[in-house]
Formats: sequence, structure tokens, C-alpha cells
Amino acid sequence: MALLQSNQDVISSAMQEFSKLLDQQEFTKPAFSETDMVTIVDDWIKFYLSYYSKKMTGNEQEQERAMQKLQEELRTSASPFLDKYRAFLKTL
Repeated sequence: MALLQSNQDVISSAMQEFSKLLDQQEFTKPAFSETDMVTIVDDWIKFYLSYYSKKMTGNEQEQERAMQKLQEELRTSASPFLDKYRAFLKTL
């Protein structure tokens, strides 16, 4: 079943903002541990889920489906960022 267009628009907006957040990050010394960075990214994802959950429309099932899709996309988007951070840590 397709997502409501309004929810798809919310997801798109969230992903654009999350992408900007990730792109703004600069890796500097002293660095966080890999575990700490994973925790930070998880917290960012939770924040985005909390914030954008209030913008979802439709019945409860449609909202839940949209939130699951958003969570999947946020995690997928964060994966290359974390890989890049791991590579940075190896250079230290």
C-alpha cells in the first residue's frame, strides 16, 4: 500500500534536513569513539522521528507505516556517514 502523498512529502523534507545535518559534520581531533558517534547518530534519528511524527497524516496505521519508512530511510542515510567516520578514525 502506497504512503499518503502528504506523508511522503514529510519524509522527503525530513531526509533533506537530515542530509544537511550529516553534510555539515566535520571530523576533528579529539575525536569521539565509534560507539559514541553511533549513539549520537541514533539520538539524531530519534529526534527526527519525534519531530516529524507530529507532521504525519492519515489514520494510525498510515502514520505508523510512514514512520517506519522514515526510520528506515534515516538509518540508511546514516550508514555511509558512519562508514566515513570509521574511516576517519583509522587515520588517527
